[in-house]
Amino acid sequence: MVELLALDTKSIKNSISMRLLSSVLSIYFLLTLLVTGIHIAVEYQDAKNEVQNVLEASEQTFHDILATDLWNYDLEQLNITAESIKGLPDITGVEVMGADKKVLFSSGNTLERTAEKEGLFWHEFSLIKTMNDEGTDLGQVRLYSDRSVIINSIKSGVYTLAINAVIKTMALVVLVTIVFRKLLTVPLGMLAQHANSIDPDHAVFKRISIAKNNNDELGVVQNALNSMMDKTVETIKKLDTVNQELEERVIERTEKLNRTVTQLDVERGALKEEVAIRQQREAALAQSLEDLKLAQGKLIESEKLASLGGLVAGVAHEINTPVGLSLTGISHFEHMVEDINKQFKAGELEEDDFVRFTKDSAELAKTIHVSLARAANLVKSFKQVAVDQSSEEIRQFDILDYLKETMTSMHSQLKQSAVHFNVQCEQQVLMMTSYPGAWAQIFTNLIQNTLIHAYDKGQQGTVTLTFQLEAQQLLFEFKDNGKGMSVDTIERIFDPFFTTNRSNGGSGLGMNIIYNIVTQKLHGSISVKSELDGGSTFLISTPRTLSDK
Repeated sequence: MVELLALDTKSIKNSISMRLLSSVLSIYFLLTLLVTGIHIAVEYQDAKNEVQNVLEASEQTFHDILATDLWNYDLEQLNITAESIKGLPDITGVEVMGADKKVLFSSGNTLERTAEKEGLFWHEFSLIKTMNDEGTDLGQVRLYSDRSVIINSIKSGVYTLAINAVIKTMALVVLVTIVFRKLLTVPLGMLAQHANSIDPDHAVFKRISIAKNNNDELGVVQNALNSMMDKTVETIKKLDTVNQELEERVIERTEKLNRTVTQLDVERGALKEEVAIRQQREAALAQSLEDLKLAQGKLIESEKLASLGGLVAGVAHEINTPVGLSLTGISHFEHMVEDINKQFKAGELEEDDFVRFTKDSAELAKTIHVSLARAANLVKSFKQVAVDQSSEEIRQFDILDYLKETMTSMHSQLKQSAVHFNVQCEQQVLMMTSYPGAWAQIFTNLIQNTLIHAYDKGQQGTVTLTFQLEAQQLLFEFKDNGKGMSVDTIERIFDPFFTTNRSNGGSGLGMNIIYNIVTQKLHGSISVKSELDGGSTFLISTPRTLSDK
């Protein structure tokens, strides 16, 4: 029976089951490739970290031996020790340099000895010889490794993973093909054969019994065909009882009815297909929109984190100077105390020496105090701005003082430009109840955008930041006298991913982030006015007080 009713799938030019099977297997294959690639990348990174740990552990093992050889200037023993280090499995190169940066020993794959430098990585440490609690810098050592070591360590695991993925993929293809054929292709073929075997000229039909579940799609179609056949049998019986005189009329109506039923079936099938296609398109569009929103959110978060990272680098650079001055002052003060103590113990301390010591001590203390105060101020400003940018809490703050703290955190960028920033406000203190992190993002993005787009490198300019209060609204105007913008740029400036600086790494999200913060988070509005060579003006209006409800 199955052989008589089986559907010849080769006669179908566009099989639904084959398309569905191809889609499922294609998605599975892509997911398998993605997961396998991620697994290999993680294995590679773990192996590299292990090699890096070996390089760092070698420092603890060979530091004292190499330092002793270099202290004794026993280059022969130094070469023997270095060669023994290079013999370790994960180390492909060793380089020993003296305190004058001159290479004393170099072997294997190093920066100077190999042309393939891209795959190299190393661990560098200084050779310190401690004598009488004082350390002497004798030189540096670099222990090298390269990509081939990592690849050799993960090669077997990668082969096993690839073979496993291929086996699972082939097994899935076979199983899914069998299931599709059993549940879809064969039953549809049998149903089609039954439908084709219907003969309207006979009053007796064999009922179709193929579907195992009368409530699934095949069962619904089967019941519909059986119902249609029952109705046809009933109609034929009634037509047989009609008078012979009405035979032609009955035949005519029967043919018309058959044509109508066929047309309705065709139209119903076309309508169902059109509805299904529209539903698929709507689902695809909805998923695409959701994916775009998710991607945009991730890019915006990345842009915020990148901005915070820039603040970290700038503040670290600024703190380095006062901290360095403080360390230098403390070191000098320690030497002064040691000298005066020696003179006192030897009984050679004179009044002039003590007066000079007190004078120098006071000057050093003042210098150290100023430097540490500068560093503390930078840390305080950066800490407040960084905390606010990473939190989503409403609090009360002085927006003028907060602008000052934000610009202090950006001092490293501002001092490299010739642009002067002028803050104007009728009040000395302007308190706000809002999101300080949102305002920090607005200030940061506007200032960075102006330094990048409004002025050429080294070009002098003036930027005016004006604060005004109108009732309970804060009006903030950010105005520069730079290059200005074209009409097309003004129309698209708040669009996501639009930038005129794509070649230099611009993401096109800076102004879009400002627009979203102002309109959605701060419940305000933002507008821009500009013309070429006439500067640009951004006007932001937000409520002075926001509620967290």
